[in-house]
Amino acid sequence: MNKSLCLRWPCRSGGWPKTSSYRPAFEVLSHCSRTFHLKTRQITPPSSRLENFPAATTTTYAPAVANTTATPQSYSASIDLHLQIRRALNSRIGYRFYSQTPFSTSRAMADSNQPRWTGLKVRQTFLEYFAERGHDIVPSSSVVPHNDPTLLFCNAGMNQFKPIFLGTATGDQAKLKRAVDTQKCIRAGGKHNDLDDVGKDSYHHTFFEMLGNWSFGDYFKAEAIKWSWELLTKVYGLDPNRLYVTYFEGNAEMGLEPDLEAKQLWLDNGVPEDHILPGNMKDNFWEMGETGPCGPCSEIHYDKVGGRNAAHLVNQDDPLVVEVWNNVFMQFDRQADKSLKTLPAKHIDTGMGFERLVSALQDKTSNYATDIFTPLFDKIQTLTGARPYTDKYGKDDVDGIDTAYRVVADHIRLLSFAIADGGYPSNIGRGYVVRRVLRRGVRYARKYFNTEIGSFFSSILPALVEQMGEQFPELVKKQGEIKESLDQEEVNFAITLDRGEKQFEKYAALAIKNGESKLSGADVYRLYDTFGFPEDLTKLMAEERGLTISEEEVEVAREKAREASKAVKESVTTFPKLNVHQIAELDGQLKIARTDSDAKYVTGDTKGKVQLIFTGSEFKQTSKDLPPKTPLGIILDKTNFYAESGGQVADTGSIIIEGVAEFKVLDVQEYAGYVVHNGYLEYGEFTAGDEVVCFYDETRRQPIRNNHTGTHILNHALREVLGDDIDQKGSLVDQEKLRFDFSHKAAVTLLEIKRVEEIANAEIKANLKTYAKDVDLDLAREINGLRAVFGETYPNPVRVVSVGVDVDELLKNPKNPEWRKVSVEFCGGTHVENTGLIKDLVIVEEGGIAKGIRRIVAYTGEDAHRVQREADAFAEKLERIAALEYGSEKTTEVKAASVELDALVVSVLTKDELRARFAKIQKEVVDEQKKRQKAESTTALQAVKDHFAKDDNKVFVGHIPISANAKAISDVLTYCKKDKERSAYLFAGSKDDAVFHGVYVGTHLASKGITAEEWTAAVTEVIGGKTGGKEPSRQGAGSSPEKLEDAVAKAEQWLADKLKSLSL
Repeated sequence: MNKSLCLRWPCRSGGWPKTSSYRPAFEVLSHCSRTFHLKTRQITPPSSRLENFPAATTTTYAPAVANTTATPQSYSASIDLHLQIRRALNSRIGYRFYSQTPFSTSRAMADSNQPRWTGLKVRQTFLEYFAERGHDIVPSSSVVPHNDPTLLFCNAGMNQFKPIFLGTATGDQAKLKRAVDTQKCIRAGGKHNDLDDVGKDSYHHTFFEMLGNWSFGDYFKAEAIKWSWELLTKVYGLDPNRLYVTYFEGNAEMGLEPDLEAKQLWLDNGVPEDHILPGNMKDNFWEMGETGPCGPCSEIHYDKVGGRNAAHLVNQDDPLVVEVWNNVFMQFDRQADKSLKTLPAKHIDTGMGFERLVSALQDKTSNYATDIFTPLFDKIQTLTGARPYTDKYGKDDVDGIDTAYRVVADHIRLLSFAIADGGYPSNIGRGYVVRRVLRRGVRYARKYFNTEIGSFFSSILPALVEQMGEQFPELVKKQGEIKESLDQEEVNFAITLDRGEKQFEKYAALAIKNGESKLSGADVYRLYDTFGFPEDLTKLMAEERGLTISEEEVEVAREKAREASKAVKESVTTFPKLNVHQIAELDGQLKIARTDSDAKYVTGDTKGKVQLIFTGSEFKQTSKDLPPKTPLGIILDKTNFYAESGGQVADTGSIIIEGVAEFKVLDVQEYAGYVVHNGYLEYGEFTAGDEVVCFYDETRRQPIRNNHTGTHILNHALREVLGDDIDQKGSLVDQEKLRFDFSHKAAVTLLEIKRVEEIANAEIKANLKTYAKDVDLDLAREINGLRAVFGETYPNPVRVVSVGVDVDELLKNPKNPEWRKVSVEFCGGTHVENTGLIKDLVIVEEGGIAKGIRRIVAYTGEDAHRVQREADAFAEKLERIAALEYGSEKTTEVKAASVELDALVVSVLTKDELRARFAKIQKEVVDEQKKRQKAESTTALQAVKDHFAKDDNKVFVGHIPISANAKAISDVLTYCKKDKERSAYLFAGSKDDAVFHGVYVGTHLASKGITAEEWTAAVTEVIGGKTGGKEPSRQGAGSSPEKLEDAVAKAEQWLADKLKSLSL
């Protein structure tokens, strides 16, 4: 028998052909014993880089083995050849079959030191084994479950198949009978959280792959058990004596019998009876949730030691006897009352830990000692110069370096895949999990590898992309976005890491000094609230000092802080303000020096001294006698907080006396040189003369800087495009956006907006330095092209901000016409050091706010990239909707997309394009609706005409097999009205979708007392909904379409009963 390996090229669009949407580009259809054939279809290369790609050929390779039956060696040889062929072709044309992305040809050469079962080979073997047995290879779903609000992250292989189990699947998924996949999973945060264990043992990971094969109402236990045993022992070649299987022992309380069928099937496949073990509900009965599909399961465990009977160690958390595979037999449906019903269609759901399987096949006692992780360790060592990884644990890992290797390698996997799938770091939900993981990893890197923080994780990223980008092309596609997000998060945390660690050491030293064994919950929460230290990071640091934390105490502290903040916001409509008399009192009677705020123009903390405490009505020397959480204003001699002015919002943050007191700064205002920090005391007291440290929120100020410099660049670009007659009329610069009002008589066209964006982004990409200097007001006014707000009063000297040219250079020749091309403004705000930090500027809104006044709203930095990603996601959604066949799903999706598009905040240029694409799809749907409605009207009318032609009683009651088409119903009723004597009650639609019904009562029934209102009322009792209209006709939609048949029967029966009663 001559079997072959077959190559398929993907569609040019990057997807797979519709006829095989779940098939991979490279699919092993079968393997052979003597000769291998490589067949390629005649293709048109999708890139000019492939012009030398050979035409369709058949190449015969030398025999791999001599025997004629499949053995572990022969199967392994066929997979090896598969990989060699792919590597050879990849190296020849620089192209990936899976990801269709250029890659390094160095990987094409097999490493002689590679294990026989590489991770790549293990994964491919699994997929192809089941593909040969009729399974569709399904791509992994996103690790961020955008359509499942019940999950933080995809944490099991079955997540993407839930719609099938719940009976709600549509499209290609609804057609699946057998599937195989490798699913990306994250278990960090929420119910399933392995974060605290990562690094400490050999087998926990926050990110992992779950290999799985699935049957949806097709095969069941016999095949699942047979194939899992055959794959592990015959194909992978694992020693059967090291494998142990479990089966469900039953549960008398639940009325569940032991799964003796599974036990017998294991015996039939040659598993020794002393390797087949009963298991309880916890280990051997799987449930999706409180209700829904469930059933017994059968696990396979592997003994990494061997040469012994390890049955007593199964499910005992022994790291050397681990579960590798679980076969779930979904045969029951859990009801709300906890009872179980047998499912009409039984399913198979299996999951095998990829990392654990590779560990077993490479004969390693640790998952981290496999080639899944060693490339990452090598990269970390290269970057840090650390000693090599030695796979030591606990006390054996004396310097903690091996633990740090494991943590960092694990975390780069989670971070990269989460961000690639849209799970960006933030302060809420899954975004906060990503942020916590990164900050935990950053601290490990700094402490154990003594490395600079800022781009550490993104420097490891290329090694991960090289290793996994072939199977998961989203890593390649999103590599730039992942790097940007990682770097931004690292930079932000680096700012607070040093001072947070110092504060932690003070808290820890105080606890140890007082004989405490744990940090106080208030201190743990303060480290989070002030320095951004996640609770689990503080817990880790505490463990290093021999301390614990109390999660209950932390939660109490968090709730108190939440209540305090809420109370302040509710009680304070405005913060204390200095009036002219109070300013005079400060200056004269109290002789308080004005605040030195020059430090606001540099980054980092600033030390200051408390001068006075302001309650709004009086100045006080101390806060000691004031009620807790009283809104206060603190006046310092020096500060680095920016006070609201020039359209830029104020800074927020904290003023602290380390370990003694903390003042939460919620707003900052300046009055005649006195800077007032408004907020409340979180704890402790302030007294005049106290030395404090000012911590503004850098993560908030950084995007404000982006937006302020971006406003200057936008102003300059608008002048370049619209002319010199535009003048600034107002602005707002906050952490989310920039808003710029300017004079202009007409709306800014899309073409003009495009040009403005191009000029602005060219300045940003040029990475121009930003200069600022205080200059004599009259001299500054001489600078050619200088922009200022008309009617604004400026101080003397005035601060001049220039983008790209040093202010001193401008002043050498103020009249130089070249300065007209430079952004130069009077400005006291905070700005970026160079424009490259802004990254991007996207205009999301342009409109008129008054006669002759226009307003532009724009985003910069990460927010600009976020809206671009949202636009891309919506574009992909439109592409998916366009590909749907016409039907209820498509019409529903179009309606939802219309609402979503209206609310979408994206580039005005992109939104215009999206509107055009959507309009085309919408028109196609409307045209198809009209076409089908017309055809259905014809069908319905013909059915009624045919009935009346044969039936003398002039009454039609029935369901016409068309969609819930109100127009068709209306057309039939109009036809009946022409005859006047004929009556009809029609139903259109289906019990699985929607139902529309309508009636016309002809004169022969009306004369007997039959009314449309009574007739439809009787039917509505069954099918629900409402009807409307005027006698003798009514129409309506049913709210319970599943009762369609009952409704038709009710319409017939009601008329018969009514006529009978009238004849009596």
